[in-house]
Amino acid sequence: MSKVNLFIPCAMDMFSPLVPNSIINILEHIGDTVIYNPEQTCCGRCFYNQGEIEFSKTLAHKLLQELLDPKDFKRPTIIPSTACGSYVKNYYKSILHNTVVPMELNSFTQNIFDLTDYLVNYKGITKLNNHFNGRVFYYKSCSARNQYKLEQEPEILLRNTEGLELLTDDDCNSCCSANGALPNSNPELSDKMLSDIVYKIYHMGAQYITSTDITCLQHIDAFLNTLNVNLEVVHIADILNSELK
Repeated sequence: MSKVNLFIPCAMDMFSPLVPNSIINILEHIGDTVIYNPEQTCCGRCFYNQGEIEFSKTLAHKLLQELLDPKDFKRPTIIPSTACGSYVKNYYKSILHNTVVPMELNSFTQNIFDLTDYLVNYKGITKLNNHFNGRVFYYKSCSARNQYKLEQEPEILLRNTEGLELLTDDDCNSCCSANGALPNSNPELSDKMLSDIVYKIYHMGAQYITSTDITCLQHIDAFLNTLNVNLEVVHIADILNSELK
């Protein structure tokens, strides 16, 4: 059995605490041993985006201390939100420059994975024998698309989910506005961007919206709670774990 680290983003830990159970179940189902440190807190992305560089550096050091095994620093680490995963993958090398052994840090960041990327590209799994009934729209967040560079991995796993009708739209590629300062600096524009996405998905006949980005899903869910529509958000891990055989 191979070992894999699991880092749960703080937004998921606080507001979607059952999703990690799905992730752990999937990883154990495919034969992995999950290493999870309950002392983990935050990757530091939100503080970095607010300009609090020193505190974000402190959190980055904390994450490495909790996950980096000097005897196995190439061990894969799953971060099930592309906003956080891309931040650790792309920014930790500059944030922690001259403070961590470069070889260990490079190996660690190169082995950061979104859950779907890990399943499809690292493990070679394109079908999990799961079942989920409903019309599901996959929303590809800007962090997944532009920062993590995630490609078709989520769609592959969703298309191979029994009972699921996958809806996509290449034109629905605008930002939901969750992962930045826009909701505070320009709330009217933020609401307009989000409402355009939601109403387009709703009129496609979707029953569910899924994504690899927990922050986007929570942002969309908060907006949906103000509407009277039959549309729900569900993290992709919960779909992949649904009736898993």
